[in-house]
Amino acid sequence: MRRSGSLSLSSCFFLASASLLACRNSNSTAGTGGDAATTSGTQSTGATMSTSATGMGGSGGQLGCDGPEATIQDITSGTIVPNTKVTLKGVVAMSEKWNVSHGSSCIWGVFVSAPGLSETAPNTGVLALSYGTPPAIPPGGTKALCPKQTDPTGDQIPPEVKPGDILDLVGVTAYFPAPGQITCMAGEPQNTVPMRQFGQVCSAKITGSGPVPASHVLTGADLTSLTSISDKAFHDQWGGVKVRVENAAVIPSGSPPAVVGAFGVITVQPGIPFGDKMYYRGYGTSICHAGPVYTDTGMTFNAVEGFHYLDFCEWGLAVADKCADLEPPSTDCGAVTSCVGTN
Repeated sequence: MRRSGSLSLSSCFFLASASLLACRNSNSTAGTGGDAATTSGTQSTGATMSTSATGMGGSGGQLGCDGPEATIQDITSGTIVPNTKVTLKGVVAMSEKWNVSHGSSCIWGVFVSAPGLSETAPNTGVLALSYGTPPAIPPGGTKALCPKQTDPTGDQIPPEVKPGDILDLVGVTAYFPAPGQITCMAGEPQNTVPMRQFGQVCSAKITGSGPVPASHVLTGADLTSLTSISDKAFHDQWGGVKVRVENAAVIPSGSPPAVVGAFGVITVQPGIPFGDKMYYRGYGTSICHAGPVYTDTGMTFNAVEGFHYLDFCEWGLAVADKCADLEPPSTDCGAVTSCVGTN
């Protein structure tokens, strides 16, 4: 659920990996790495972000940049406990790099998959995260902002990374917020399940490229589990994995009812939300980085592809490309069939 209220900025969302309240501002000035942001002293986790956090990339007491080799399955199955530094070799980038956090810290991420897959599967995906250059007030500005994605960002994830790139990563396992430390605000889904992640990435090297696995199609009971507030087994298996939902009828929102709700969120049957936070940028004029555009409130998506993701206290999908991952694509895409490589 997106927050509103006394905040002066709009489109606020909770980053499951840290106690940040980030707010989208469509009038962001030059220098943003996405949306403008603020922090809040009281957040859903009841904690504040610090350099010792283990969810999104803080130091966590970890020294050096090396660790024993492990697999994504080791992390997402819980075989390796949180806050353990390991090396992932040969994982496959499933997305471009994106600005995951633009609050008190600038944190950048890329979704990755286990190698050698023709189709995504349980426990085969995770979001890798790396700290970048801290927010700074640009000349003539008043608010500290992250760098633009087209500028040097200071993190360890290569700026040119794209789906299909093969990566070697060194980072720290995370399960954040810690079980038992999730406190959702009134009106939010009362979620009890954290999200497994791979934070504090200190090294990320592209070693080659290859095919991108197809997105597994979720059907039946899995569609209900996608938004469950308590299905730990499902979220541990599918969190961070790119999946596909087919024949998804739109649930209009707002008054008057509209396909695209507040802050670019669209909801489809049986109540699955997906938003634009991976690709939306509050600067520039690129169609690829603007919010989605749909007007037919009776429409049905032939397919929606996205990463299973925890946003605030709400599980849903994070869509990376409104022109390629949605069928039909956003109506403003026109002849654009893919936004990969679009700045």
